[in-house]
Amino acid sequence: MKLKRLAAVLLTVIMCVFILPVSAYAAETKGIKFNKTSLTMTVGSSYKLERTVTGFKKCTIQWRSSDTSVAYVSKGNITAKKAGTAVITAQIKGTDYKAECKVTVKKKSASGDSFKSGQELLEKITIGWNLGNTLDSQGCTWLSNDLDYETGWGNVKTTKTMIDTVKKAGFNTVRIPVSWGDHMDKNGNINKAWMDRVQEIVDYAYKNDMFVILNTHHDLSWIKLTEKDEKTVTKKFGNVWKQIAERFKDYDEKLIFEGMNEPRTEGSAKEWMGGTSAEWEVLNRLYKTFVDTVRSSGGKNKTRYLILTPYGANSGYSAMAALDIPDDDRIIVSVHAYLPYNMALNRYSSDKKLTDNGKREIDNAFANIDKVFLSKGIPVIMDEFGSINKNNTSERIELVKYYLSTAEKYGVPCCWWDNGTICKPEDGEGLGLLNRQTLKWYYKSLVDAIMETVE
Repeated sequence: MKLKRLAAVLLTVIMCVFILPVSAYAAETKGIKFNKTSLTMTVGSSYKLERTVTGFKKCTIQWRSSDTSVAYVSKGNITAKKAGTAVITAQIKGTDYKAECKVTVKKKSASGDSFKSGQELLEKITIGWNLGNTLDSQGCTWLSNDLDYETGWGNVKTTKTMIDTVKKAGFNTVRIPVSWGDHMDKNGNINKAWMDRVQEIVDYAYKNDMFVILNTHHDLSWIKLTEKDEKTVTKKFGNVWKQIAERFKDYDEKLIFEGMNEPRTEGSAKEWMGGTSAEWEVLNRLYKTFVDTVRSSGGKNKTRYLILTPYGANSGYSAMAALDIPDDDRIIVSVHAYLPYNMALNRYSSDKKLTDNGKREIDNAFANIDKVFLSKGIPVIMDEFGSINKNNTSERIELVKYYLSTAEKYGVPCCWWDNGTICKPEDGEGLGLLNRQTLKWYYKSLVDAIMETVE
């Protein structure tokens, strides 16, 4: 018995001899690393380089650039000064621990046509904002003047100062949803006054060096996805895009055309479940008309980036997989995902917090996007997302941080859907961020969280 006890003691001592050094070594692991080891920028642009330090409770980070005339750095904030290359270094003071990132700065194209791929363009979109429930207002039969539709759903008239406020907050992209059906004749000839107003608002953002997404929105009353209506719809749809393309043909790549918003058949059994194969076929043919019409319209439309959207903008696997991507290297796909649904969009649900199941909803959606599109080199933008007001600002902040962090991992930029209202769930979908009358943010802490996450 004594021999057994002695053997057990010796075995314990031997294990400690081998295990303790390993544990001690793991605990002493120290270092610093960046979120990127290489970076391409254009002259005048900026980027926040993130660093992670391990093994130090407190330390001072010393930043330097190998060529400050090319790229200047201050506390991780890099500013591209002129074309060339520079190495950005962050070193822990008093140690040899350091991280390096090679920065290549390219000249800014005078024409604006500087993006070699859709993904390169999307990398420049930090965060977008939707001018919702404004130019997309439709069915306002009580109005006699076309231009009054802009305020028909309760929002105020759009101003340059409003868009300037959006940019100042950190948004560098504005999506401008437009309904055209109430502003054209039976053949799709658009009222000139309406087109002029659309262009005026586009210019508010475009001339402020922002990206702009322009689309057809809420036009389901005439864009029907049936073979019976296809011939008539195709002719009218092509005519609408012919006029839009002609009006904006001299605008550079900062203006992006989105063929349709959430194409679907209203009231159908699969309206929000991805549609049917028959609808997919009609939708894909309409997209061919959209692409062909824009490409043949002259000016800069030959190389303009175009957005295609799955049935209902659905982020489900089957709907996304059913989207045919034309043989065109300047196509971007958009999807919409208000997730987790019960918290973010279902106003009849009492869910207010982001749970583990909710995180899985977000993770699964982006995993499917990656599987269907990103892994095949097809760039994707989430040009509608958000979380309705349920008197849960802190929980919405947690959600937006998780959502945008996940999107960033996949290289998918996002655009918040701002419909201008902060109503309670029982009264509608309160997705407003900006008080468009006072030009103050309803939830500044939420906007700050968005900016901190995408910075």
